[in-house]
Amino acid sequence: MSSVTSTGATRSPVRRSCSLFGIATISCSMGFLIPVSAALSTPTKDATSVAPVGLISLRRESVPVQRKGQVVAFKTSYSGTIHVGSPEPQEFRVVFDTGSGHVVLPSVKCSSAVCLQHRRFDATASASSAVVNTDGSLVSEGAEGDRVTIGYGTGKVTGELVRERVCLGPAAQTLPRGEANSSGPAVDVARAATTCATVHTVAATELSANPFSLFSFDGIVGLGLRDLSLSREFNFLDLLGRSGGAASSSFGIFLSEGHDGEESELAVGGHNPERLLSPLTWSPAIRPELGYWQVQVKAVHIGDHFTLPLCQDTGDGSCRGVIDTGTSHLGVPAPHLKTLQEMLTVAVTDTQDCRGAEAPDIKIELPGFNLTLTPDDYMRRLPLREDVGVGSWRGMADQLLSRVGLGWAGSQPSGGEFAQHCRPRLMPVRLPEPIGPNVFILGEPVLHHYYTVFDWAAPRIGFGLANSRRQAAALRGGGGEAAGGAPLSQ
Repeated sequence: MSSVTSTGATRSPVRRSCSLFGIATISCSMGFLIPVSAALSTPTKDATSVAPVGLISLRRESVPVQRKGQVVAFKTSYSGTIHVGSPEPQEFRVVFDTGSGHVVLPSVKCSSAVCLQHRRFDATASASSAVVNTDGSLVSEGAEGDRVTIGYGTGKVTGELVRERVCLGPAAQTLPRGEANSSGPAVDVARAATTCATVHTVAATELSANPFSLFSFDGIVGLGLRDLSLSREFNFLDLLGRSGGAASSSFGIFLSEGHDGEESELAVGGHNPERLLSPLTWSPAIRPELGYWQVQVKAVHIGDHFTLPLCQDTGDGSCRGVIDTGTSHLGVPAPHLKTLQEMLTVAVTDTQDCRGAEAPDIKIELPGFNLTLTPDDYMRRLPLREDVGVGSWRGMADQLLSRVGLGWAGSQPSGGEFAQHCRPRLMPVRLPEPIGPNVFILGEPVLHHYYTVFDWAAPRIGFGLANSRRQAAALRGGGGEAAGGAPLSQ
């Protein structure tokens, strides 16, 4: 599994086991959460908070993955803007990752071709920067401090540690009084204390080509729970909460496929009720000491007549789902992957968009309610020939996870004519305890369907039907409740 390795000039190596999916060594996970794109929007008042909620628009990037001349999957990321340092703030585009617990930025000390593609952090140009060791002690001028290596499923980064002020949003943006902030004056949200925290940051001196050469984002802001970080001083959310710099100890995520210019969004210090088509239903985050945002999974149903023989047989809460903004597929325990693939794969008829295929729903049963996914949520958009493989039986233990949405391609016989099929976006998960073995990864198929709110004080996770254009149109056309909106009937 992942592990954090830290070495210093006169200090013994420090190793921390991280156990997650293809993610970072140091942070234990690198999945690409939600990058913040463009700018902070006009803040909204949360129903229970007294301060404005900061809204950060997220830009989606997609890179096609081809097998035998066919696009079989897309690597995806969602990125946005942060600024760090003073007196002249330095801006970076980052991904916000619920599956990791550290802030990572490329350093000016990195001069590789990969690093030169990105904006790089110059600690010497910031009056608020201080080079530190893993224990928080200051590094004397001219001395060599601790270095850490973060291993990801898609690569790794190595760097030194810098204590720095990190703020969400662009360096300067005064928001005018608007519809969502009509009761208050103009707010300089980007510079407000509500969006900033002084955090131990990894200034990377080495970046792997994959994934950093494929996307425009520069770095990562981990939004995992406290125990996913090396210490509390590395965890952005914990520091934000302890400083009193957030209206609420929660953030909300709205992910969109970007049709017709629809933007994704991160809300900080609460959530944006305008992104909801149904009320939030909450589930406790279990095993928070592992650092991941996990919910208990009681059962997984396919259609109305089949239940996966797994979770309901344990009865001990060992069957869980990790909510991961950095995974573009639905991860299932590897021994059950083939069963689900066969049940959800259908022959192509007259459609070129498999999201409209006639296939059963997936119902993920949590305590008290279901998360319901339709083919519109879980199907690959393009049909595939039957000789094109997109799965791997190696699972996450060997390959870890491709945190940017890569579907693996297996070798299949070629030649002749092949029928085309619509196939689900599934990936195998093979993780040992304490995370596995009965663990599902609830990535983009869940996060596209549900607006998701993460409360790090409770901790708990809230789900409500996302107010995306596609789902709002379907709801109006159907004249009834959208799939997945109702609580589980007992």
